Amino acid sequence: MPGFEDRLTVKWRAFPLEIINGRPAPRHIVDQEWPLVAVQEPLCPCRPFPHEEFLRTTLPAFEGYESAFAQDPAKARRFDLALRRGFFYEGRRIDEPEVVLAIAAEAGLDPAPIRADLKSSRRRERVMEDYRESMRLRDEGGLPMTSPTFILPSGEAIHNPYASPKRIEGGKLVEVLPPPCYGEAVYEGFRQILRRAAG
Repeated sequence: MPGFEDRLTVKWRAFPLEIINGRPAPRHIVDQEWPLVAVQEPLCPCRPFPHEEFLRTTLPAFEGYESAFAQDPAKARRFDLALRRGFFYEGRRIDEPEVVLAIAAEAGLDPAPIRADLKSSRRRERVMEDYRESMRLRDEGGLPMTSPTFILPSGEAIHNPYASPKRIEGGKLVEVLPPPCYGEAVYEGFRQILRRAAG
């Protein structure tokens, strides 16, 4: 990350909703995210997922990221962003290993070890460890289940302080309010969080 390359490494932890909820995220739930994205970050392009069949799983993406991080943390960050863009804007099927591998290659990673890891499910246990840790933090520490949540080296947990307030009724998003701030103020706020993390 600009200004933090030599001071901090951000490692995303898996928060596999399909494991937590016992089913893949359904289309009607994900489709409710678009208004939130538009309000939260107007510069972030998004499109509804174009395929008739929705994602069957996100585990290949989580496992691919774990493998990518082991290969090169900096390229893994680019890979993570490319996966998100691939799903939320480009309509790519990130539930398919071959698509995940193509995105890895585009991010400058060697897809061969990622392919081997996906085939063997070698990184699956690491994803499950993240899941179990998130449940432990919820059950023992009272940590709300929100994404993203930064866990600093000190153990301090910081939820997204710039999230748009929203109201959900009967499982449906019925209102989105403006976020507390926009644009550069948000970027600077996250830079301050990273400075705290870097010490």
